[in-house]
Amino acid sequence: FPNIQSGTTMHISIPDVEELYETKGTRTVPERFVSYNVHINGTYHCSARFSQLSQLHDKLKREFGAGCLEKFPPKKFFYLKPEECHDRRYLLQKWFQKIAQQARIVEGHTFQTFLLNSQKEVQKAEEALVQLEVYLVNGKKVAVDIMNIDQTDDVLETVCSVLNLDEGLTYYFGLYLVDDLDGKVVIRKLQDFESPYISLERAEEHQKIQLRKAYWSTALDEELWDSPVALNLMYIETIAEIKNGHIVPNESDTENLQELRSQRDRKAFLQLARKQPGYGFTQYGEGEANYPEFGANVLVSLGNTPPEPPMIIFKDKIGGEEYKFYVRRIRCWRTYSTEEGVELEFEYLQESEEGTPMMKWIKLQSPQNIHLAMGLQFLVEEMLRLGAKKKMKVPADREGAFKPRRQTNAPPDMSFLTTDGETEAKTVEVRVKLSELMKKVNEEEEGYVSDILNFSDSTRAEIDAGLDFEGEGDDPVSSFAAMVGL
Repeated sequence: FPNIQSGTTMHISIPDVEELYETKGTRTVPERFVSYNVHINGTYHCSARFSQLSQLHDKLKREFGAGCLEKFPPKKFFYLKPEECHDRRYLLQKWFQKIAQQARIVEGHTFQTFLLNSQKEVQKAEEALVQLEVYLVNGKKVAVDIMNIDQTDDVLETVCSVLNLDEGLTYYFGLYLVDDLDGKVVIRKLQDFESPYISLERAEEHQKIQLRKAYWSTALDEELWDSPVALNLMYIETIAEIKNGHIVPNESDTENLQELRSQRDRKAFLQLARKQPGYGFTQYGEGEANYPEFGANVLVSLGNTPPEPPMIIFKDKIGGEEYKFYVRRIRCWRTYSTEEGVELEFEYLQESEEGTPMMKWIKLQSPQNIHLAMGLQFLVEEMLRLGAKKKMKVPADREGAFKPRRQTNAPPDMSFLTTDGETEAKTVEVRVKLSELMKKVNEEEEGYVSDILNFSDSTRAEIDAGLDFEGEGDDPVSSFAAMVGL
């Protein structure tokens, strides 16, 4: 397996600094200071003063030892202007990058708390209850009540609770920042050191947060099939991937897939879809590589379609030839900033022309390199976890006792489970029936209903009866109650 310490789920850089002013106490003259702008995974995350970073260094040194850290830049007796901070900025960036290569520091409470608090400080907003819109891959959205400072895992658990997804399946999914709702361009996976609400506030106006699958091994698909909500989330994502051209069905299976879709047989549809080229892969767009030759224009993807093992694929944009790099043969990888952007390189074991094994550095320049490096790290961590026969993380594994936020919204429109282009006529009728039933729920339940689908027996029976359209058979609307687990 690759050396995970050489990979990282975090690319940290300090591209610039700025001079700011603040007034302390009773002073009338503002004091100036230099703030270092910290970018994580290609996106501005926070600004920090030298003194704040120095305090973090001291905490990490006490917790992990000085040997785990780069030497911290020395303090100066005199004020450094922004134009005089070039060397210090470089040393601080190097110090951050050493931290980013060590999972135990990155995932530790001290560093995670620093990142989250720094992001809150930049936002300069009071803690408040807000509404966040999280989109599904078919364009539907779920509005959830959260605190504006909630971390990513807090929000993910809240969204999955609102969707009535089985708690044990929560972390099979993740929250992603996407450039467009059709899922063609995924910018990055949101991580727990950030607040999705704050990150979205700082993102470009057209960017959204989307709920998507967060695992790589297609063998894990079957663990979700017995959950109606998870099954349908997988189904609509697969439909979207086919529409985007990321999954390209074999000509012989295209008609069968269309037939299974028309029959609403989601499980059979997914069983056949997972055998198609592109299933299980994430696409990372175009890039320029040094393989098969320097300056090669390639299309990049990462994943696997069984029985082949996980791999990175470079597909020549002109000739169409595919070059496969098996993940098990990658010794290490790294990302670093250049004038052209972020460059990714990985050391790969291949055979020389004489047939002897040799290591070669494969380099790639691409706008999606940070997202690719993160995906590679998550994939390797999953391979190690499955190899050790460890189970997927569940909400109960987290430190502390977070409970999904109490929701004040109307119950969610669960038609997302069936919407992949089918007729919407009776879906409208279902929404009306549900809204009427919700009134009854509010009347018969005392206090707040924490689980929006935890109905009384009489209300449950009424839902089943109300959604039983005669003659519909396997129509997804008529079997709505079964699909949401009622």
